[in-house]
Amino acid sequence: MSRRLYTSLLLAAGLAVFFASFPAPAQANGRVTSFQTKVAGPYEIGLGTIPPSPSVGNLHLALTVTDPASNTPVLDARVALQGTGPDSVEIEIGPTIATNSVQDPAYYEVNTSVGREGIWLFTTIITDAAGEHSADFQVEVKNASPITGILTLVVLLAFLVIFGLSLRASLGGRRRRRKRQAG
Repeated sequence: MSRRLYTSLLLAAGLAVFFASFPAPAQANGRVTSFQTKVAGPYEIGLGTIPPSPSVGNLHLALTVTDPASNTPVLDARVALQGTGPDSVEIEIGPTIATNSVQDPAYYEVNTSVGREGIWLFTTIITDAAGEHSADFQVEVKNASPITGILTLVVLLAFLVIFGLSLRASLGGRRRRRKRQAG
């Protein structure tokens, strides 16, 4: 392998470490695996979160609104969401309008952020010609464990060290062969 290829690989590994250090935004409802459901007036409302066990920081909420009589999704609902943090009576999030997902209009989505751990109370409000229908959902937010991030960093650093040492050994071997051939 040429020195240019090794340099390119080293640069790619460095860029991967750099971009892996930024948190990814929470988005897309395809990963919601569990929904809490409640009936509010003529609707059944489902609420799911990404990540499934929310931690302090970014939070993606996916909602479903269905007609329980026919079990069909309501695609044109006016859905709002607001959140109250632990040990609080004031609304800290929203009210925010939940928009239909581009990938699947049966889902309504909200991206937000929670600032502390504890039991958060999210209230969904559906407005129609008959008035407002609301349901409350409790979501437990925990502090994220730093162990996962630390282990990821250790593995990436170990990879870079091994890669660097193998690159150095490979280049050093080529230099010795060139000196022998020249001499």
